[in-house]
Amino acid sequence: MILSTVPMAGIEPTLSAIALAIKGLYGMAEDVNEYLDKHIVEMKNSENPTISRTGRVLEMAKYGFGIGYITPVIVIAVGQLLLGNPLSATLTVVTAATLTNPVAMTCAAIGAIYYGWGALSDVERNEILDKLGKGLDVGIELIKSIVHFIVDKTKELLNSKNIEEMKKFIAAAAATFGKTLGDVTHKISDVVSDSFDVFRKKSGVAIDRTVDLASDAYVTVKETAGKVANRTRSNIKKIKSSATTPSAKSSKVTRKSK
Repeated sequence: MILSTVPMAGIEPTLSAIALAIKGLYGMAEDVNEYLDKHIVEMKNSENPTISRTGRVLEMAKYGFGIGYITPVIVIAVGQLLLGNPLSATLTVVTAATLTNPVAMTCAAIGAIYYGWGALSDVERNEILDKLGKGLDVGIELIKSIVHFIVDKTKELLNSKNIEEMKKFIAAAAATFGKTLGDVTHKISDVVSDSFDVFRKKSGVAIDRTVDLASDAYVTVKETAGKVANRTRSNIKKIKSSATTPSAKSSKVTRKSK
């Protein structure tokens, strides 16, 4: 039952497998509920508008559903799965050592939900819902409601610039699990951007030289085209001139004959 997971004052709740993975991932050394309350306050007090507003989204979800720590844990878990984290105990230590910024992780998780949830197929969504339902011991309908709440409130509280900035958090977190921004958002523009970034990193200085060569080639083609155009205009004028002269003579002859 969900109610059994709601923490009572001063009592550490019995955590499910995935909740324990989230606790390890964030390096929580204290009560989960207490930690998440402090985490939300830290985010809301950030000078970065995107982080601050994302913190407000998480706070609204936590207190709006009224079931304690389980709501933000569901949010983080859904986001982590979308980012490519399998949330298995064997990877907890590795990911905790790699992802050292909890605030960035939460922004990435909520960003992944906003961009990635709707991009999944029904089969993919059902797989995540089934895994989280069993792993967190909560109802699937609750998870779906929380996900939809996060998407709606993110759209409501964050402006387009904030939402676009979320992609930076998503890309950084997803890279930890061998995925790219495009893998999460499924947007063509992000997939193309990912491909270009990979090419640029592999090519190194060579790509700068390629750009220079391309620029030189463009200038050369442009200059050549200009010369050809000038010659063409000159030839056209000559043709017009030669065509006009015989006509003039012919008209004079015709008038004299009359």
